Amino acid sequence: MKAVCTYCAGPKNKDGRMLPAVQRYVSERIEGLHTMARQRGEAFYILSGEYGLLKPETMIPWYDHLLSGAEVAALVPKVASSLAEDGVTELTYCTADPVTVPAVAPYLELVQRACSQVEVLLTVELLPGD
Repeated sequence: MKAVCTYCAGPKNKDGRMLPAVQRYVSERIEGLHTMARQRGEAFYILSGEYGLLKPETMIPWYDHLLSGAEVAALVPKVASSLAEDGVTELTYCTADPVTVPAVAPYLELVQRACSQVEVLLTVELLPGD
């Protein structure tokens, strides 16, 4: 199965109720990639530094957490397991350039390591700005 993935967004809907991940994150990037994935008939995921790999409909509370490099190793098995369980064979990961936006570097490392662990073909697409 082919899938598209991007990292979570800093701005979040602060509604105190549980919300689907795709509604929790306030991001044109996430909305646009979710729409693109649906149009292509591919699965869509949001990579969260708190929860790992989220499907758009996964209910999550409001939280504020930015993934650090020191936390990547602990999340690799969880993300790899999610990819394997869902039968993902090819993943397109859409990200800002980690050279110009260093905060996204741990997310890229996480998806690279998880895909490598379960032999998912990974394509990284750098997004203009973000």
